[in-house]
Amino acid sequence: MIREGSLTSPVVFFGILLIIVGVILVAMPLLLKIVPKLEEVHPFIFWWFRVNGVTVGTSPAIILAAVLIYLMMLLLKR
Repeated sequence: MIREGSLTSPVVFFGILLIIVGVILVAMPLLLKIVPKLEEVHPFIFWWFRVNGVTVGTSPAIILAAVLIYLMMLLLKR
């Protein structure tokens, strides 16, 4: 049985956040097939660089969102 306050617990919220991030990571290759060149993507959405022929990329937008969510959770915990 699900208790009344269990859906609002930080652990459940963090789990849902991880599911969303996982879906985004799974969808990233599909998005890269739609966008033919990495140079066309805005750097705030997907920032990349090449190291010895290997392309490494990250998303500053997702990192910023994760930090903001973490700070909100930290401040709401008090």
